[in-house]
Amino acid sequence: MAQAFTLTESPATPTVEDLRSNDRLIVERVAAGDQLALREAYDLYGSYVNGVAIGILKDRYLAADITQEVFLRLWNRHGRYDASRGSLKSFLQMDAHGRSIDLLRSRKAEAARELADHRKQSSTVTAGTEELAMTSMTSTEVRTALMGLPEEQRTPIALAFFDGYPYAEVAEVLGLPEGTVKSRIRAGMARLHLALGVEAE
Repeated sequence: MAQAFTLTESPATPTVEDLRSNDRLIVERVAAGDQLALREAYDLYGSYVNGVAIGILKDRYLAADITQEVFLRLWNRHGRYDASRGSLKSFLQMDAHGRSIDLLRSRKAEAARELADHRKQSSTVTAGTEELAMTSMTSTEVRTALMGLPEEQRTPIALAFFDGYPYAEVAEVLGLPEGTVKSRIRAGMARLHLALGVEAE
C-alpha cells in the first residue's frame, strides 16, 4: 500500500516588523533587568558586532573589548535604542563602529604623544651635547671626562650623545627599562658637567 504524503506549510520568513518587534521585546526585557535577554541579544548579534570591531581595529583582543563594551552599554543605557528608527543589529553596529573609531583615535593620539616625548628627549640630549661643545673644552677633554664615568653611565651617554640614539632606542640596545636609562644619563651628565667645570642647568 502506497504511503500517503501530505504537504505542510513552510514557516513564514520573519518580516522586518517581526524582527523589530523581537528587538523591542529584547530591549524591554533588558530594561527590566533580565540578564537572559542580554544573553539573547549577544547570541543574536555578538559575532556581527565583533566582526565590525575587528574590521576597524585589526586586533581581535581590542575587538573583544569593544564587543563587551557595546553590550555593557546596551545593558546600562538601553534607553538609547529606538526600535522605530531601525533594528537592534544596526544600532549595535553603529555603536561598535563609533567605539572602535574612538579607540583607534585614542591610540593614535597616545602614539603621537609618545613620539613627541621621545623627540623632545632627543632634542634635550642634543642640547646637552651642544652645550658641552660651546664651552672652551676640546672634544678630547670631553671624551677623557666621559671615560672617567662608570660604564653604566658612560655607555648610555655615548649612545645618546655621540651616536644620536633617542632614549627609547638606547634602552632597547642595552636591554634596560627606559626609566633606568634616563636616570643613568642624568647622573652621568651631572658628573660630566662637574668634571668639565660646566654648570648644569
